[in-house]
Amino acid sequence: MKRLYVAIILLAIFFGACKSEKKINSYEDIYSERPTVIYIAPINDKAERKVEKYPTDIEYNNELNTAKAYLFQTVSAPLIRNGYYVIGPVASTQIAEAMDYSPKKLRNGDLSAFRNDYGIDAVMIVTLHKWKDGNGTKTAFLEYQLRSTKTNVDLMHTWVMAVKQVSTNLKGDPITLSNDTRFAKRLGVDNGTAQRSFLMGKVNDYVLRDLPTSSLRRQFEKDQYQNANPTYIKYVWFDGGADVQNCTAEEYESNAFL
Repeated sequence: MKRLYVAIILLAIFFGACKSEKKINSYEDIYSERPTVIYIAPINDKAERKVEKYPTDIEYNNELNTAKAYLFQTVSAPLIRNGYYVIGPVASTQIAEAMDYSPKKLRNGDLSAFRNDYGIDAVMIVTLHKWKDGNGTKTAFLEYQLRSTKTNVDLMHTWVMAVKQVSTNLKGDPITLSNDTRFAKRLGVDNGTAQRSFLMGKVNDYVLRDLPTSSLRRQFEKDQYQNANPTYIKYVWFDGGADVQNCTAEEYESNAFL
């Protein structure tokens, strides 16, 4: 009986491993194209804003604007750590003004001009679809798309339902935690804004560190057979760390768009 039990466990592990996508499959075009220079497009912010219905709710709208800005500021760090050369913020702003690409054209159009004019290999497009509050959580719906300027194919495409659990007391009011307070003090913002910004930084790090190591480094291609992140992710941050699960396209879309 014990042998049968062990055999069942081994089979479960084996078949579970077979279902996991390897990086060589998820990022085949990155390994073949070997992009090294990445341009981060201005954040495409489609988030439903209360400013449209409640223009006097300045605090809430400032939270969203600050979180979006922090999202843009923290995209480059995990890419740089993986060995990619990322166009700096000042140069990125100048390129954005010169190219004048609409979000739709960035996501679906021809990007060869970025390669021809600036030597850029890939464009990172991050879309913030929606913010949602409720049940002691702050939730952001994000989409990450890395497109080749050589072939216009998606080198990466990931959808993330990102959740920050907010501790509450018995009355349901938010509890101020020391970690949130320290982060708020460092940014010079209030706690709610800090929680949203914190979530943006953590999600950027998790999603983008999954990319293969750049061909500029000797470690290039050594991570081909490591497991890659799924295409749809539910990322939940608790006080002690993150819990990451697969998320179906239906779950994501029903929460983000319906």
